[in-house]
Amino acid sequence: MKTYFAPAERSSTEEIVAQHENITTNEFLVTISEASNALFMVLNQNRQVVFANKKLLKLLQQEVDAVIGMRPGEMLYCKNARLMKAGCGTHQNCKECGAVNSILQALGGKTDERECRISSMIDNKSVAFDLSIRSQPFSYMQEKYVLFSVIDISDTKRREILERTFLHDVLNTAGGLYGFSEMLKEELREMAQEQYEKAEIIYDLSDRLVQEIKNQQRLRAAENNELIVDVNEVKIPELMNSVINAVKRNTDVAHCSIFLEKCPETIIHTDKVLLQRILINMTKNAAEACKEDQQVTMDVIADEGNVLFSVHNPNFIQENVQKQIFQRSFSTKGSNRGIGTYSMKLFGENYLKGKVWFESTKESGTTFYLLLPDKLS
Repeated sequence: MKTYFAPAERSSTEEIVAQHENITTNEFLVTISEASNALFMVLNQNRQVVFANKKLLKLLQQEVDAVIGMRPGEMLYCKNARLMKAGCGTHQNCKECGAVNSILQALGGKTDERECRISSMIDNKSVAFDLSIRSQPFSYMQEKYVLFSVIDISDTKRREILERTFLHDVLNTAGGLYGFSEMLKEELREMAQEQYEKAEIIYDLSDRLVQEIKNQQRLRAAENNELIVDVNEVKIPELMNSVINAVKRNTDVAHCSIFLEKCPETIIHTDKVLLQRILINMTKNAAEACKEDQQVTMDVIADEGNVLFSVHNPNFIQENVQKQIFQRSFSTKGSNRGIGTYSMKLFGENYLKGKVWFESTKESGTTFYLLLPDKLS
C-alpha cells in the first residue's frame, strides 16, 4: 500500500490476536493501565493497537475486539486517517502529526512527549481534539512495543485561548479609557479644583485597571514559561517612591503609614516592571496586615553585587499560615485572593534570579525579603 510518511505495513489478524494475548498476561502492566487517568494503549511495531484500557474503550463505546489492530488516528476518527487506504500515519498531512511522530520516536528507542491536534469526524460532525501524548518504548516476550498514553487537554487549550483573547480585548478598552482620562485631566487642570480632582481620580483608576490587566497577562505568561524578561537600568530611589505612591493610592491601607528607612543612590539592571510588582505586593500585604496607626518600614541594602529589599510590619503570622504563605490561591483574606505572595516567589526567583523569603516572630513582627543580583544577565 502507498504511503507518504510512516510505513504502511500492517500485522496480520493472527499476529495481532497473539500479541494481545501476550500483553494481557502481564498483570502488572494491565493493572497500572487501568489505574491511570489517561487513555492508554499498547502499540506494536506497525503502530497497531494490541491493548487498550477500559477508560479508552468506554470513551469509544467499543469492545476491545473492535479496536485491536487499529492505529490511534483510526480509533479517534481522524480525518487524515481516512484519506489513504493504508490509514493512519500515511497521508502527507501526517508528517506534522504529533502522535505519529511521537510513536516513531518510541519505535526508534526514545521516550517522547508532546502535544497533538486531531481533526475528527464523529457522527457527521467535525470535532477538534487537543491532546497531550506520551510514547515510551517497551519490550515484552522478545517483541518491541510502544506504551502510548493520551490526555485530552482540549478544554484547557480553549480556556487559554479565550483568556488570552479576553485579556487582549479588555486591555485595549482599558487603554482607551486611560488615554481619554489623561486628556480630560489635562483639559480640566486650569478649571475648578473639584472638577480637576474628579478627573484625576478617573485617571488613577483607569491606570490601575490597565496595570492589573497587564499583571494578569504577565502572571499567565510566567506560569506557562512564556514570559520574556526585559532588563533595564533601574534607579532604586525612584523605584521605591513609585512603589510607595502606588500602595498609598489603595484605600484599604489608608490607616497605615509607610516609611522608607534606608535607600542608597544605587542603579541596578533588572526587569523594572516585575521588580516593582513584587515590591508593591510585599508593601501592600504588609500595610493590609497593620492595625490602626501601625507603620510599615522598608529598607534597601546594596552590597557585593546584590541588592536586598525588605518590608517589615509589626504583626506576627500564625504558624499554620506561614507554612502555606507562598502556595498558589492560599490567602487569609478571602476565597478570591492568594496570588500576591505566590507571584512574588514566581517572578523573583524564576525570572529575576533572586531569592524571596520571610521571617515572622511574635517579638519582632514580620519581614519579607527580596535578594537580587544587581545585574541580571
